[in-house]
Amino acid sequence: MLYGAWLCWAGLLLLARPSRPCPAGCDCFIQEVFCSDEGLAAIPPDIPPHATDIIFVQTSLTTVGARAFSGSPNLTKVVFLNTQLQHFGPDAFGGLPRLEDLEITGSAFSNLSADAFSNLTSLGEFTLNFNALEALPEGLFQQMRALESLQLQGNRFQSLPGRLFRPLRGLKALNLAQNLLSRLPEELFEPLGSLQSLKLSNNVLSGLPPSVFSQLGCLRELFLDGNAIRELPPGVFAGLFQLEKLWLQRNAIGHLPLSVFSSLGNLTFLNLQGNALQGLPAGLFAPTPALLGLSLSYNRLEAISEDAFANLSSLSSLTLSHNALTHLPAGVFRNLQELVRLYLGSNNLTTLHPALFQNLSKLELLSVSRNLLTTLPEGIFDTNYNLFNLALHGNPWQCDCHLAYLFGWLREYSDRLFNMQTYCAGPTYLKGQLLPTLQEEQLVCPVTGNRLGFQAPGSEDGELGGPWDLDAEERAVGSRCTYSNPEGTVVLACDGEDRCRWLNVQLSPRPGSGPPALTFNGSQHWDLKSSCGSVRITVAIEARPEGS
Repeated sequence: MLYGAWLCWAGLLLLARPSRPCPAGCDCFIQEVFCSDEGLAAIPPDIPPHATDIIFVQTSLTTVGARAFSGSPNLTKVVFLNTQLQHFGPDAFGGLPRLEDLEITGSAFSNLSADAFSNLTSLGEFTLNFNALEALPEGLFQQMRALESLQLQGNRFQSLPGRLFRPLRGLKALNLAQNLLSRLPEELFEPLGSLQSLKLSNNVLSGLPPSVFSQLGCLRELFLDGNAIRELPPGVFAGLFQLEKLWLQRNAIGHLPLSVFSSLGNLTFLNLQGNALQGLPAGLFAPTPALLGLSLSYNRLEAISEDAFANLSSLSSLTLSHNALTHLPAGVFRNLQELVRLYLGSNNLTTLHPALFQNLSKLELLSVSRNLLTTLPEGIFDTNYNLFNLALHGNPWQCDCHLAYLFGWLREYSDRLFNMQTYCAGPTYLKGQLLPTLQEEQLVCPVTGNRLGFQAPGSEDGELGGPWDLDAEERAVGSRCTYSNPEGTVVLACDGEDRCRWLNVQLSPRPGSGPPALTFNGSQHWDLKSSCGSVRITVAIEARPEGS
């Protein structure tokens, strides 16, 4: 088997071996020529006539003269990567009637003449990425009517001629990201009716002309992220009926007009992360029912209306983390039946409504980390049958009886859960402990003297008393009773009235947090109370000499 594979590989090598001489400093294969010799300073005149692709990588080329490749009419792809090109002669790529792909990336030239790229009537892809271009002549693309992809990323354009793209009516992809564009002529994209992808990321745009995208009826994705946009004209996206993805993150948008997304019925992804939004107009997302992913993180949202996401029945991912939310209405997620991922971390939430996640049966990931939550209401996850990734860390959880539901839920589904790092912030004697590792008896709520005001009948001399008329959340479950002092430093758990099985005594409470510490050769008693009544316990410690 190995011998047969070796014969096959050897045969491929024989086929790849060039049948004619290869230019010095280059490697030739069947139809590809790779030139990577740093000493190569000119276009080789002896390129094999059967070659279709030639790639120059890190050579010393500085000039492409007039019709430099005219002896290689079969070339369909010419690439320059990280070369030292500075100058292009007139009709530099003339004589290449089949050229479809031309790339010049990573050079240092700052300007181009319009006649350098004449007669490229078959060119479909043109890439001028990460050079030092500061301007483009208006007639540069005059003879490139077949162009479908134009990549101009990572240059130094501050502005562009308004008629620059007029010949490119068949263009489908345009990349102007990572330039220094501060303004866009309103007519710049007007001829690009076939455009499907437009990238304007990481420029310095502070605003957009109201009709700058009005003729882009075929556009499917629009990148405006990483600019300095403060306001969006209400109709700036009007006419973009086919738009599916819109990136607006990392701008300075403080307000969204109600009608700004009114034409985006096919929008599936919207990123508004890292702006300055303080609120969302009611009905803002009503025109975008196809939305699958929505990110609003790293804004300044303090409140969200109950119907903010009412029409997003297809939404699968919603990110609201890193805002200033203090409250979420009970029904804010009611219509998000397809929601799979929900991020609410790093807000100021203090409580969550019991019905907040009620209809989210497909929810798999939920983050409420780094909020101000001390407890969760009973039953809050009862309908989240697919929830397996729950982030709870960074909250000041109070590990008392009010957290019993979460404790039981984490225990029940521990075999399928991730992110179970839920640490207690209180009471003092449980601080820093991992909630799922506790014993159920440790989750107690001290019953204060002010609440009860008297001891239970029949509780004299330390005997257990009868039941108290307390709120249901404070009643013992079944016959189990948990007694504690008001400070919660002494806890006793009993089954009914005949067997007590767990005792916790905090011997060294923090100053001012409870009674004095119990010392050696001493005893102390506590009157503990619960919903079952009260009981007195006495603990004695006697120090004995070693070996006695």
